[in-house]
Amino acid sequence: MNRVRFLAAVVPSLLVAALGGAAAAPAAAAPLPKPKLQVPHCLDSDGVDLNELFGVKERIIGPPGCRETYAKERWVRTAPAWITAPSAADAVYPEGYTPSRPDPIDDFNSKFVSATYVHDIGTPAEKTFTFKKKQVLRTGFVGDDGLPYSVAVSPPFKALDLGPHTNTVYFTLKEQHCDGFGTVVEENCLPAGTFTFSSDTPFTVVPRPSH
Repeated sequence: MNRVRFLAAVVPSLLVAALGGAAAAPAAAAPLPKPKLQVPHCLDSDGVDLNELFGVKERIIGPPGCRETYAKERWVRTAPAWITAPSAADAVYPEGYTPSRPDPIDDFNSKFVSATYVHDIGTPAEKTFTFKKKQVLRTGFVGDDGLPYSVAVSPPFKALDLGPHTNTVYFTLKEQHCDGFGTVVEENCLPAGTFTFSSDTPFTVVPRPSH
């Protein structure tokens, strides 16, 4: 038989056999995707979703209802908001104080230098992280009461060991700042330099759910 005719006759038969065998073989079941664990969002005392407000995907540690993370889970620390009088026209200051910017919130933002976060302060596990203004300071917010505020939101931190922990937040300002609400320095002003802004906030790292 001519070799070309022989191959033309044999190849289709081989293809049919091969395809038939492939069709007969049972298909392997595709593995089911592992369900993704949803990170619970943090709500403040007014019910505001802080994850949505600040665009944070990780767990937030901060307000009283947001004090727990799972094992091996990255987390973000939010400090209490700094609220000021709405404008220069409404501001009242201690005697002798002159703001650097007309509006109190702009005065605070202009003097903010950095935020420092200390894990487990005073223990062998203590760790300190300092971030510059552009890395942490969020501003441009106005509350339902019409008052402007700024918030320090940390970059994500690595997971900590299971059990109880604390986080302490320090602010550093290049000059004294007063909020415009009153004339008492101790109540209405923040000092120049580094100072404790939120002390020893407790939180707990718990085992990740099995489901």
